[in-house]
Amino acid sequence: MRIIYVDVDTLRADHTTPYGYHRPTTPHLQKLADKSVVFDRYYCSDSPCLPSRTALTSGQFGITNGVIGHYGADAQFRLDSGHGPEPDRPLLGQRLQLDGYYTAAVSVFAERHRAYWFHGNFRESVRATGNWGDEDAADVNRAALDWIRRHAEDDDWYLHLTYWDPHTDYTQPAEWTDRMAASGPVRSWPDEQTIQEHAEIYGPRSALDLHYSLTGGGGASPVPHNMPDAIRSRADFEHLINGFDGAVAYWDHHFGQLLAALEELGIADDTAIVVSADHGEAFGEHGMYAEHGLATESVQRIPLVVYWPGLTDTLPDEARRNDALLYNIDLAPTLCDLLGLDVPEGWQGASFADAVRGEETGSRPYLVLGHGAHTYQRAVRTRDHLYIRTYHPGSFKTEWEQLYDVTDDPYLTRDLLDAEPALAATMRSRLAEWWHEHAGRPGCLPDPMQSNLQAGPVYYADPTRYAQHLRDTGRAHLAKDLEQRLNTPRAAVPVPWHATAPPRSADVFGRWMEIFQERAARQTNEEEAVR
Repeated sequence: MRIIYVDVDTLRADHTTPYGYHRPTTPHLQKLADKSVVFDRYYCSDSPCLPSRTALTSGQFGITNGVIGHYGADAQFRLDSGHGPEPDRPLLGQRLQLDGYYTAAVSVFAERHRAYWFHGNFRESVRATGNWGDEDAADVNRAALDWIRRHAEDDDWYLHLTYWDPHTDYTQPAEWTDRMAASGPVRSWPDEQTIQEHAEIYGPRSALDLHYSLTGGGGASPVPHNMPDAIRSRADFEHLINGFDGAVAYWDHHFGQLLAALEELGIADDTAIVVSADHGEAFGEHGMYAEHGLATESVQRIPLVVYWPGLTDTLPDEARRNDALLYNIDLAPTLCDLLGLDVPEGWQGASFADAVRGEETGSRPYLVLGHGAHTYQRAVRTRDHLYIRTYHPGSFKTEWEQLYDVTDDPYLTRDLLDAEPALAATMRSRLAEWWHEHAGRPGCLPDPMQSNLQAGPVYYADPTRYAQHLRDTGRAHLAKDLEQRLNTPRAAVPVPWHATAPPRSADVFGRWMEIFQERAARQTNEEEAVR
């Protein structure tokens, strides 16, 4: 069996055609969905990018594998030194290799996030360009189609493709943005009044700090044709959504080229394709825009379309949708199940292969979801409700506890915490039960979200520097609010039990700029010498 896993960074499910979006963003994905199973309630167990892909390929929650964020102790994958893969806890790619599958990737993810263990999944890892950031879909396709053509006659391979286009900054040509803008209106929420109220929400990627960067700067949009400078009006919001939808459409165009190449090579009918994302994106929910920094519905819910030749081709329409509550850590055991391979004992997910076969499947009563890059949050998601617990707000204005009816209130605008005390207590107990199962038993390692509370998630916005930024921009009352949230007067002796690791983002960024400038100057001198 040939398998292609299409990993689309920041692909928000409800902005795609298979999930009912009113704009024609993804016709090629819909073409695949027509012969696939679409999963409506599929969530990344941990967000954003690094925690999600670590969970996906390790088959474990971040609380177990150690990766709950993007920096320092939050991002340390728990893998002991030794020889060969862990026998009961191999990476997904290692497990496939054990049964003869050739695994390869076209992805710059390992370099982008210094997640070099990710290469352990693959016998062959290709970077489409010399960059270590967000590659263009055209570059990814060039490398991917070259690989596929060279291996079209081979069997039993697994190819992981990472596309970045829907991730900020939206860099696609303006024609794609214009095309989406002309295809239909932007959703009605948030309205003008809500956007004005969001001026009192602070944090990176909030309405007025849309481009506040990890180096402490920001202000002007780096791609003005696709993103506004800030969200001060309904027009700004529509500008932002047009840019995101244009980026999604741009990716889908190149995904169509991938599908066409499989048809051209005669392997489309015997190559499985799985399309998903690492996380979604907030567009006004809780005052966050164009970012994935909270454990909320818009961030944690991700698309999943599974085409499996010989299984999904002839399913009746009613079997092409599945609404079971699923984690992305369930995918690894599902692939093993579909391939007839044993599932490693150390993986924590559960196979949903029966759903791919069109058979009846059960559903978990609830999921526990985590975020650890911009904030420390965990959430409990039932079929109708979402409970969110904040352990550290980072530099973002968010409450310590929240409860929402997602079915009736999809944008999470009415907090039911005080109105539904019994439900809130139930959700708290579910979160506690999950925590004790994974971090409160003999042999468990410490919860990285708990053990790093003193430092918190500071990579993208150091709170001290950000509070000063708020004061410098006339928002001293918001700086005071942030400082009050981070003040814990009942804390014990404020001495860290581990070595502190202050963010080096600005230093690293500055040093790379020096290197680029030196290279550019050297190239200019060489060109002048030739003249």
